[in-house]
Amino acid sequence: MTRSALAGQQARDDLTPRVFQALFQGSGLHTANGTYIVVPKGCLCLAGPSLGGIARQISTQPGPAASLGTPARDPAREAGTGPVR
Repeated sequence: MTRSALAGQQARDDLTPRVFQALFQGSGLHTANGTYIVVPKGCLCLAGPSLGGIARQISTQPGPAASLGTPARDPAREAGTGPVR
């Protein structure tokens, strides 16, 4: 492949995420090993090679991120009237 062909490929690779971010400004775009990850902008995005690593990240986060360790309550499910998940 020629140098100009490589430069053209790099420009196309950079263009895709830039266009996505322009179209979906409310989303945060991340990449990990060639995989795109999209989360609502401002939301915490945790990644790691193991669930234990992610759990450690959660437990060391100050403020609202610590609430990620507590499952949300579902009063209907607790009362036995809601759907089972």
